[in-house]
Amino acid sequence: MWVKHCVASRFVWLFILGLPLLAACSGPEDKKSGPPPAPVRVSAVLRSDVQRLLFAVGNVKSSATVEVKSRVTGEIRQVHFTEGQDVKEGQPLITLDQRPFEAVLREKSGMLAKDQAQLNKAEDDMRRYSQLAGGGYVSREAYDKTVTDVAALRATVQADKAAVESAALDLSYCAITAPIAGRVGALNVDKGNMIKNTDATPIVTIDALSPIYVIFSVPEARLPLIQERMAEGPVQVHAVPTGGAEENGVLTLVDNSVDTRTGTIRLRANFDNQSRRLWPGQFVQVQLPLGTAKDVLTVPNRAVQAGRDESYVYVVDKDNRAVYRKVVTLFEYQSRSVIEGEIAEGERVVVEGQVRLAPGASVQILP
Repeated sequence: MWVKHCVASRFVWLFILGLPLLAACSGPEDKKSGPPPAPVRVSAVLRSDVQRLLFAVGNVKSSATVEVKSRVTGEIRQVHFTEGQDVKEGQPLITLDQRPFEAVLREKSGMLAKDQAQLNKAEDDMRRYSQLAGGGYVSREAYDKTVTDVAALRATVQADKAAVESAALDLSYCAITAPIAGRVGALNVDKGNMIKNTDATPIVTIDALSPIYVIFSVPEARLPLIQERMAEGPVQVHAVPTGGAEENGVLTLVDNSVDTRTGTIRLRANFDNQSRRLWPGQFVQVQLPLGTAKDVLTVPNRAVQAGRDESYVYVVDKDNRAVYRKVVTLFEYQSRSVIEGEIAEGERVVVEGQVRLAPGASVQILP
């Protein structure tokens, strides 16, 4: 009896001591290993025909800008325009004091009249001496002197005529007119001030607003497509100023070189701008339509991520794991990007939650 009791006691103690060990061994097998799935939202890769648009930020520039300066020195006697006014080519802008220039013109005209009279007298003497010298009544030397006097006076008259023309030209410069049609800016020199023909500051600046230019740049990779479109006919350009309506123009210039610092090429579009919605110095959103891209793959813009050396997207495979795919964005249209690369129609790309992903990571697709 005593032996049976001892054996039973040993079995009880062995069972009690083994319980913790069994619990410890069974715990990890019941729990899943690794981090929890990352919550993401996805969208399907679509294939369709998409209008090819290039977007850029453009700068409005006057088609012509003239700094109006005086060609002579004088006092401003009258201003014929209002600042900010539209002017026509040849319209009077400024009148300088003409009196000093009129006096110079009268002086030069008087010198011309005097020398012309002397020339007429010298020519009469030369003709008379020519007859007398032929009859032996005057010496040859006397006749030669009259010829020399006539030649000298003719040169003097020519110089006097040039001086009169110069004085008349200076007098005409007292009436400063608009060299081009456009809008005048602020008047930099007020009435009553003396201005010089050597002044660096213009009296006023005129900007031509119609037509007007929009300057913008696009990546050099788009140059072949732009040249192809221009060969087919006029290329329309749309410009939208901040808070304004869309304006339509025509692409007229592709610059003759690529900017090596930025890898872009400069373009210029002409706009009629009859409504004056475009203003020099203004920044505008530019849209350059380049036809339709047929049967291309598109994804939401949010799906495309910029890496250090390439663009990429995350695709969710059939096992709900993230797969890294390298892509190239050809262009954007509205809220979608046209891409090419390691991706196929119908695949699911991640549009939210990429920050928590790595290749092979488990994901949970949110509705």
